Amino acid sequence: MHPTNAELWAAALGYLLPPVIAVVAQPRWHGWARGLLMLLVAGADGVGTAYFNDELTARPVVTGVLTAAVAIGLAYHTLWRPSGIAPAIERATSPRAA
Repeated sequence: MHPTNAELWAAALGYLLPPVIAVVAQPRWHGWARGLLMLLVAGADGVGTAYFNDELTARPVVTGVLTAAVAIGLAYHTLWRPSGIAPAIERATSPRAA
């Protein structure tokens, strides 16, 4: 089975989204809050790519969200966190204590 255009776009965008998520995420947040933020972004990615590919039905949306979630998690743990880019963005965009 070949991936659809919506799935490919969801994966490509998902791989590029961890720095965007890092702008919102704070270093002091619990793991569940970071995970929830990632799932919300993956949801927006999946729905958006399905919509812009004129495939806004249940199956393309669900596969897009799941594809985006896997791509975001994989990209964060293999590229953005080890390189230090995502943690640096989180520190730079976090409010500092007075």
